[in-house]
Amino acid sequence: MTTGALPWWLRLLRPARLLLYALLAASVLATLLAGPALEQAVREGRVGQVALVVPPALLLLFILVFAAYRYAVVRTGHYLAGKAFVQVGLMVLVLTLLLPGSLERYRAAGTVRPVDLGRYLRAPDAEARAMAAELARHRDPAEAMRHLPRLVELLEDTSPEVRRQAHASLAALAGSDAGGEGPGAAERWRDYWRGRGVPLPGR
Repeated sequence: MTTGALPWWLRLLRPARLLLYALLAASVLATLLAGPALEQAVREGRVGQVALVVPPALLLLFILVFAAYRYAVVRTGHYLAGKAFVQVGLMVLVLTLLLPGSLERYRAAGTVRPVDLGRYLRAPDAEARAMAAELARHRDPAEAMRHLPRLVELLEDTSPEVRRQAHASLAALAGSDAGGEGPGAAERWRDYWRGRGVPLPGR
């Protein structure tokens, strides 16, 4: 039967099929390819935990809309019921395979927290302080900024490596080597951040 014989509301829905298939592809790709990166982002606090269930939720939305469309077309006699049933059944099967993994990552992300850098920035061991100072510049900027006072203090640490890593993190957060290093660096960095509205304790 020709397209012109379809009911007007079905003719309006047909162009939406491309959008539906794009939604399907996006949900599957997000689950299979972006899953690990998304999980890491959640654990680091860069995105909310609910993001882990977005891919299967998109797939579920696609299945519901697609099933409704197929049901309407079958009712008009323009599509085979058996073929529509197989298509929807395969999609439900895919959802049942993807959903457990997404839910498991959701639960795991809720129990895993990033290492508290504040604790290690004050560790007695110089290597631990140096590693924490290095990690600070790789954290979310909002979190890294909370460690600014301690990073500035570490510019006067007894360990050269701790001082080097603290300086590198401060320069990375500032976007330039605004305060430099060496004698008087701590006070220069305090002045720099205070000039940008960041309250830092000073001597």
